[in-house]
Amino acid sequence: MQSENLTVKYLNKSKIIKLDPFMLYLQVTPLKSAEAVTINCIIVKHALTLFYQLKPDTQLALYGHYNARHQFVITKFMVRAAVQTLAS
Repeated sequence: MQSENLTVKYLNKSKIIKLDPFMLYLQVTPLKSAEAVTINCIIVKHALTLFYQLKPDTQLALYGHYNARHQFVITKFMVRAAVQTLAS
């Protein structure tokens, strides 16, 4: 299991898979890729925090690994917030 870093843009598509434990599915696309490749991601640890912070077209920094189904399993994340959002 090799961990990777990804800098991505949220595609405004998310789905709650489970409520206990809270599991979230989301689709993202890499920022540095010329192609429009969609990456399917799942998160359990701190999923509710990420779900609260997601806004349309949010930029994210993700750390995790790919599972057997070729889904990116997020273990750590950072949400890039606009300056106006932080100031209010």
